[in-house]
Amino acid sequence: METLLSDSLEVLAGATVSHTSSLPSQADLKRLPPQMWLLRFQGGRVADRLALTLEWNTVSRLLSDQPWILDIAPPQEPRKTMDHVVQHWPLALRHRQLDELIPKSSARFWLLLEGLSIRDDQAASQHLAASQQLADDEPGCAAAWTALGDHLYRSLWVNPEQAGVGLNSRTHHAFKKAMDLVPGYPRATFLWSLMLTDTGNQGMALKALQEAIRLRPGAPDLYLGIAYAGRTSGLLEGARKALIRHAELTDPLASPSSWFAETTYLYSGDLEAFGQELTRAGALRKDASILFYQGYFSLLKGRRQQALEFMKAGSDPGMAPAPFRDLCRVYLAYLEGRPKDGLVELREIDEIRGKLRIPDGEWTFKEAEAYALLGDADRGVDCATRAFVQGFSCAAWYEASPFLAQVREHPRWPTLRRNIRERQAVLEGSFPPSTF
Repeated sequence: METLLSDSLEVLAGATVSHTSSLPSQADLKRLPPQMWLLRFQGGRVADRLALTLEWNTVSRLLSDQPWILDIAPPQEPRKTMDHVVQHWPLALRHRQLDELIPKSSARFWLLLEGLSIRDDQAASQHLAASQQLADDEPGCAAAWTALGDHLYRSLWVNPEQAGVGLNSRTHHAFKKAMDLVPGYPRATFLWSLMLTDTGNQGMALKALQEAIRLRPGAPDLYLGIAYAGRTSGLLEGARKALIRHAELTDPLASPSSWFAETTYLYSGDLEAFGQELTRAGALRKDASILFYQGYFSLLKGRRQQALEFMKAGSDPGMAPAPFRDLCRVYLAYLEGRPKDGLVELREIDEIRGKLRIPDGEWTFKEAEAYALLGDADRGVDCATRAFVQGFSCAAWYEASPFLAQVREHPRWPTLRRNIRERQAVLEGSFPPSTF
């Protein structure tokens, strides 16, 4: 429900939406714009009807101890409840597209909420048939198409066989349907841009994001999408500008991205900012991706024992996401002086990833670094070349990563370096820093 309310606020009111788990502190409230609205809600299901209780307040009202403004929508058909919410919220209505966000069927509204609640890749893969059926039954519901696109995109990572033939095109189709129904739909555009970037189509991702920002300039995730597509294609100045804009929109309520570590700072050589971002992310969650990057950062700083501890924690069998857990095991073997074991692990990862239908050049570059660290320069340059072919063309980090040192001594390096710089130059011509 939180996701659907956020979509409604972004799409219908053009609002900038941040999420917090508790009311901001008095100190944070004093730093926020006085007229910023805060919303908290409770909901319930009665048969197939939806009941919602929303409470609104502004920063200035809270600081002066004024009560919350209560709005109660009694149990009724979900479309009517949501219409009540939109008609009674204290925000100007800029776009009338509620019908494109809510299923026509009350029963299918609850199927949509079930789909929106999924955050696990395996669960998304297992839910694909239901997600596809919902989109087929509700062809005019952009939120249903976005949920399907999200679940297909997640399946690209973990179970492409179950997702079926034509997974890439099905995923593109789902996101395109959502954006045709709701032009500039922030969540659909952001997710689609991630997939485009992961498949080496950063130019297309940046164009889609720019169009969405033209229509919904206050949606923070769009700027994270710009940063991701920008950093992986070497447009580091543009990526940093996007992160600055994201911070302007969300500070001081900003929280680290739930999608990825912000390596724009790393590739730009700003290790202090990268370390600060990892500290903030680590305070929010401890998954294998954060533990990997904390270990990676410790190794960059020469703190091998600390790096070993992070990689050991990230290697725990219960850790997710699985690819980062596996990579933690590779680095753990390196740090424990077991390079042969690390190479065996890494080749297994490489073989598994070769079967996936989403290449993710940035990830492949991490494999190249690991091969080089473990002493296999030939496989390292193979992986680095594959990362480039898959779309990762950040020349600055290819040339600066200390872990890739052996690759840069390989006879094939000069050609690879030239190719990387040439592609980056083409994208810089299409997307100069002023674009951002």
